[in-house]
Amino acid sequence: MILDRGYIIVEPKQQFIDWLMKHEDTEPVKLEEIEPTVYLIDDDFMDDEIVLKKSYEEIFMYELESTSVHESFWPLITIEQFREFFNVKIGVSVCDIKSK
Repeated sequence: MILDRGYIIVEPKQQFIDWLMKHEDTEPVKLEEIEPTVYLIDDDFMDDEIVLKKSYEEIFMYELESTSVHESFWPLITIEQFREFFNVKIGVSVCDIKSK
């Protein structure tokens, strides 16, 4: 079944891992060990930049909340910081192969 949704795939960069290790008291994390996160979005868009600007704050907050770093150590939530920390892919085709 094809869903009427788009997606944003967010994959941490080394800068995010470095920030995380600076503020988190856990075992070292390797970049290749972290899986990307997929966020479903409305597929009614023509410009990836508009989609990213509309969604980055909520996504950034979710990514930060998924760590154990206290909020007082979070970076500023800006589009520039988001791009420094994450690789992003945006697309429009989402299929649910388990819906049948």
